[in-house]
Amino acid sequence: MQLKLERMQTVYADGNHNAFTDLCWFKGRPYCTFRHATNHLSQDGRVLVLRGTAEGDRWQVVASIRAAADTRDPKLMVTPEGLFSYSFVRYPDDGGVQFHRATGYSFSPDGDNWTPWWFIEGEDIYWRPRWYQNRGYVAAYRGTDWSVIFKATKDGRIWENISTVAVREGEPRPNETAFEFAPDRTCWALVRREYAEGHPLLAKSRPPYTEWSYEELDIKLQGMCLWFVGDQPFMSGRWYQPSGYVNTAVFRLDGTTPVCQVVLPSGGDTSYMGVAAHPKDPQRYWLSYYSSHEYNPKPNSHEHPANIYLVDVVITG
Repeated sequence: MQLKLERMQTVYADGNHNAFTDLCWFKGRPYCTFRHATNHLSQDGRVLVLRGTAEGDRWQVVASIRAAADTRDPKLMVTPEGLFSYSFVRYPDDGGVQFHRATGYSFSPDGDNWTPWWFIEGEDIYWRPRWYQNRGYVAAYRGTDWSVIFKATKDGRIWENISTVAVREGEPRPNETAFEFAPDRTCWALVRREYAEGHPLLAKSRPPYTEWSYEELDIKLQGMCLWFVGDQPFMSGRWYQPSGYVNTAVFRLDGTTPVCQVVLPSGGDTSYMGVAAHPKDPQRYWLSYYSSHEYNPKPNSHEHPANIYLVDVVITG
């Protein structure tokens, strides 16, 4: 398969740190969400949800969501009932040393009217939920014991545990997990791991998704996204280059070998792509991501502003 970049544009830039995107189509319009804050870890973070025109050339804010503290890493899930925005709150204890987390959601039946942020549970962070065959699924990670739990829901509000995707073994710490369902119903999951070499874990499971098999990818990648074009898996993430710089890049998976398709204009603090198949063209995909390269391209530039970008690609072959 070949990936051709048709168009790139800036969706949101206001001199603040805008980051951690997701993207979907809902009721014939594209929706993009991200965290809006002073910097990567500041306590003033809030979730913005933008709705675009059908061609994505104009965007407007339709929701500003904030819980009791820094509200971050929003993810969208389209259901028959409406659109969910999941995010988590990161708040310090009284001494400002230990940080705690709680996951919740805001819901909209129409894309215009949104509920206040509503608590689901503490400590488990819900990452890239998917609605699939009349159920919602999510891989939730825990910073307490560094495990990833696969959960399911019938309504987007009440979730039950199905299985454990990954647990901490030695130094690597599994956390943010992107997953998608292949045409044969196999669930593929990319598990981010910290420290050591930082190579992601590729986990696979067949229905009912209670047992998992594992392979390690030979690449350092973070902030990952995973999707299928037919039966071909693609992935993206923050790619650590031999030069020491990082970029957001898109890869095709050849077995367990990542084959780079495109390195996007990016650098510094970057990645966290959202992917949405175009509803009128099965070969067309919209990709959202964030990057601080226009302000500072050096790695870990967390204090600098970052912008939200949209890439329009066509995948053929």
